[in-house]
Amino acid sequence: MAKSFQCVYTSETQLKEFIHSNKLHLYPSILLQAYVGSYSIEAIMDFQAIIHRLLPHVSLLGCNSNGQVFNGDLVSEPVLTFTVFETTEITTGFIELPKPQESQKRGIEFYQKLARCDTKAIILLASHLNLQISEFLAGLHKESDGVKVAGALAADLPDDKPAYVFTNHAVSQNGVAAVSLNNENLRVYSFIVEQWQEVGQPFTITKAKGKTIYTINEKKPVQLFEEYLGANFVEELPNSGAEFPFLLNQKGEKVAVYVIKLIKDGAIEVSHAVEEGQELTFAFANIEGIMHKVLTELKFLEKNPLDAHFVYNCIARKKYISDITHQEMRMFNEISPISGLFSHGEIGQKENSIPKVFAHSLSYLGLSETIKKPLTDKKFEFQLKPEVKTKVNLANLIKASARDIKSLTESIQVSEEYYRSLFDNNTDFVYSTDLNGKFNSINPSFTKTFGYSTEEVLGKPAINFVSNEDRTKVQRHFLRALKGKTQYYDLRIPSKLGEPNYFQIKNVPITVNDQCVGLFGIGRNITKEYESEQKITQLAYYDSETGLPNKTKFKEIAEEMINQAKKKNKVLAVMFLDMDRFKVINDTLGHTAGDNIIKKMAERLSKSLPKGAYLGRFSGDKFTILLTEAANLESVSATAKKVLQLIQMPTYYQNQEFFITASIGIGIFPQDGKEVTELLRNADAALNRVKLQGGNDIVYFSTKMNEEAIRKVEMESSLRKAIERNELFMTYQPIVTVDNQKPIGCEALIRWRHPNWGIVPPVDFIPLAEETGLIYEIGKWVLVQSCIQLKKWLDNNSEPFYISVNVSAIQFQNELFLQDVKEALSISGIPPECLCLELTETVMLHHSQHMLKMMNSLADLGIKIAIDDFGTGYSSLSYLKNLPVHILKIDRSFVQNMNDHTPDIAIVQSVSTMGRGLNMKVLAEGVETKHQLELLRQLGCDYAQGYLIEKPMKQEDMTKWLQRLNLILN
Repeated sequence: MAKSFQCVYTSETQLKEFIHSNKLHLYPSILLQAYVGSYSIEAIMDFQAIIHRLLPHVSLLGCNSNGQVFNGDLVSEPVLTFTVFETTEITTGFIELPKPQESQKRGIEFYQKLARCDTKAIILLASHLNLQISEFLAGLHKESDGVKVAGALAADLPDDKPAYVFTNHAVSQNGVAAVSLNNENLRVYSFIVEQWQEVGQPFTITKAKGKTIYTINEKKPVQLFEEYLGANFVEELPNSGAEFPFLLNQKGEKVAVYVIKLIKDGAIEVSHAVEEGQELTFAFANIEGIMHKVLTELKFLEKNPLDAHFVYNCIARKKYISDITHQEMRMFNEISPISGLFSHGEIGQKENSIPKVFAHSLSYLGLSETIKKPLTDKKFEFQLKPEVKTKVNLANLIKASARDIKSLTESIQVSEEYYRSLFDNNTDFVYSTDLNGKFNSINPSFTKTFGYSTEEVLGKPAINFVSNEDRTKVQRHFLRALKGKTQYYDLRIPSKLGEPNYFQIKNVPITVNDQCVGLFGIGRNITKEYESEQKITQLAYYDSETGLPNKTKFKEIAEEMINQAKKKNKVLAVMFLDMDRFKVINDTLGHTAGDNIIKKMAERLSKSLPKGAYLGRFSGDKFTILLTEAANLESVSATAKKVLQLIQMPTYYQNQEFFITASIGIGIFPQDGKEVTELLRNADAALNRVKLQGGNDIVYFSTKMNEEAIRKVEMESSLRKAIERNELFMTYQPIVTVDNQKPIGCEALIRWRHPNWGIVPPVDFIPLAEETGLIYEIGKWVLVQSCIQLKKWLDNNSEPFYISVNVSAIQFQNELFLQDVKEALSISGIPPECLCLELTETVMLHHSQHMLKMMNSLADLGIKIAIDDFGTGYSSLSYLKNLPVHILKIDRSFVQNMNDHTPDIAIVQSVSTMGRGLNMKVLAEGVETKHQLELLRQLGCDYAQGYLIEKPMKQEDMTKWLQRLNLILN
């Protein structure tokens, strides 16, 4: 089953927590779509590096965007969508297109490299239309035979700078980035929502070549645009072309054609090849047709729901039919979580036709690895606001009157009646002013909206009706409109009774005989949208459960307070507070109980902090406190102790009493950090220290903690070079039978000898390797080296002997792991049955199709599989009986605590009995005394490993040990 996880991206720390909380590092096949707004190339490259550190195996696809879809809503912040697959494999591709004339050829080559025989869908992002992307898609289609293609053109950066597309390691302003989804059983569904209606009479192309139009109706295209759509439309080309494209009558089909480039002397380059004599008409979005198409598709998806779906949406839709767009996104989200972006062109297909670039459209791609039950109790319908109904009516009026446009232009009286009807019946308020800014006309909606009579308004300066703080802004836009530039801005305008509402204002100059004589204004009430934005801001900066500032907002507050403290030479203190072992409450009572208790703690703390203190919820059960008044050592310590006492007070949930403790780490400004990031980091480091010491205490930051953090960074750098510098080496610990202590195998254990630090314990560098992604490379090296060494022993060994190699969860989840095992067997030449792979219970917990397939594939090769540290996790016997496991390793903690009168005896005996019942061998590790070995024999344990037999030995010592036992020849 495919599944999507979404987050609004703010920082590496936030992303790391998101990945950890959703356990994304454990999924083998992940597609990450990153839509990053107006990120620069530097920001994108930083982001690529962060992804490489946190999720090196993810398939990254991203671009600049002009609005993102997050949980069915439209947001402005960068949005990341992680889609995880169980059986689908992902291939990433990237290509530069410096020569547009080669686009079709490059499309063919690109598909051949990107796709496979089981490819079902391609998601494709292009940096801009001038790459001749239509030709590129045509080349792609020549090879794709039934493969669904969807995607978008990246949105331009500010100041019309070209946008970027990127993958894991590539980024370009002249390129195409794509992923192929490869799985013969993957269900894919796609469609395009593109509905146009003709506006006005048709024009004839009178001179053209290829995609270049030189004249229309014997006029230069730019002159035609200026005459019919205005100078402002021409100034904003080619972007404005998405709002009013042409409809081209091509072989009986109406095709949307839009401007992609202005050429000297008033010619234009358009998105499709045209011919002289073909007819064009202006087009506008058919709102009724769009709604009908969307509802039809929603009904289909209701009956045939999919695991995940993506939309690639036009920015023109967000601007001109925003309410419709908002509603359709939310309805799609009711099927399953939806994600996507707003772009400068949408890539999609109608049925199985050639993929094309569309305008003012929505390109949809839905995926599913399973067949899901139809949804019930869904009722999809659009709720039209009055202003949308006005647009629909106006569009129908334009369409109806287009047939009679000639007679309308000949009849001034009829034209005036149409104008007055639209003016008087518009649900938006409409007005006009003279050159001095005095009202000379208003429509009925104006008086209804603000409560003034016509006599109270006409002849009065418009500036008198706005708030004092907004007058400068209004005057600035008024003067710009008089100079011929259409103005758009938002404004808060009070009614006659003082009730404030928010409006989107458009000012258009009134020109008579090339002279400006005043301006028209139209205002749309956006109070609900404004309030929604305020709610979004609340969600973005405040925790939804406690109402406290979240991590982002708290950081802003701290930064502001630090800037003030610098000027006034003040001392501040930051506390990081974390509930001790709070996970137990979540695990035993559920997250609802945990959330309830967290809320009570927040209320308790909020009422008890001193003056000048700010409380925030950092994440989960972690809070932050900023002290800005009297932040000396004595008062800070007193506050911290009071906070611990408050936390320790009994808490009640459903008539049950709970006692909770907390840990506090403290950083002092300026001694522990002169900037907010440094101060927060050091306070967090102090918290980590107190947690390591057992919690329920207070720790101030010290330089030593910083030194430890620096050492961790140094260790990561050194670990990356350890293999090439031959600093890693192997040791081997024998495994013997319990009955007669006969050697039957050994466990391979990695060690690191650093030139300056000496032997670095595995407990220090293995977690670091897993955290940084280095574990895959190290694990592969260990596997090959262990197999090669075993082959040397086997060549001179007269008895059966196997080697056991530890495999981390991250390594096991990698899609290349099975190939790595086969490669190690091939390089070494050992029989598969002589290799045992040790997996932790963590791997078994993720009972995914990938995990089962991988374990069965290994077992089919003849390889043994052991479950390490058995009994310390959350093993499920129902899973265990269905897995191809050969050995259960009892954790050393049970063995070392085992004597005649402890429960550990019963645990070991139960595992031994279960092992025999499931036809598995049971191995006890950590055996240090003869008494323990004897107890293991009595309890029916098969194998033993530990210091009683031998400590881990270097290769040469292990060889000598085997020679002493006459197991190998000299």
